[in-house]
Amino acid sequence: MKKALLLPSALAVALAIPMLASAESQLVAGTGTANARLNLRVIVPGFIALKVGTGAILSNTATIDTVEFALTDAQTSVDGTVPATSAGAGAVPVQLMANIGNVNFSSAGAALTSGPDSIPLSRIAVASVGTLNHPTFSAAATAVTPTTGRIINRSSTWTYSYNHQGATAPVGAGTYTTQVTYTAVAP
Repeated sequence: MKKALLLPSALAVALAIPMLASAESQLVAGTGTANARLNLRVIVPGFIALKVGTGAILSNTATIDTVEFALTDAQTSVDGTVPATSAGAGAVPVQLMANIGNVNFSSAGAALTSGPDSIPLSRIAVASVGTLNHPTFSAAATAVTPTTGRIINRSSTWTYSYNHQGATAPVGAGTYTTQVTYTAVAP
């Protein structure tokens, strides 16, 4: 018999709970003014969005672009008769957006390798045109400050170049690769 009462009692309590939290109301008898208040709230989540290469800024894209330097025979000369040259690569569009105030921006990567051979990442230079400077490879993060209020909306075009005739030249034939990770994080 107790089980039969328990279920209807629990159901009655569950149905009564929404009535306990009711909106403000005021009843005025006769003439007068009735007032009722309502709280409004807008919740804006904080975000950081970073795009390096092709793709849309406010989306998740799994494609990783590649900057490739295809050297000419003259640029690979090892006899010292060819002047120091650089090979340039295509421009890469970049953008950083955030609504949380300052953001720390950095890049990390290892030397480019082909089998046992390597080319130091310091032989890659990056020129920046726009409002987002390229962070120094594997150095301490730099602060990117808001463009207005707590909003960051910066973009640039980064153009990469490779100096083949650097301190460790010459290097053996091969396809040297590495991956650079760019990180934007709240301090």
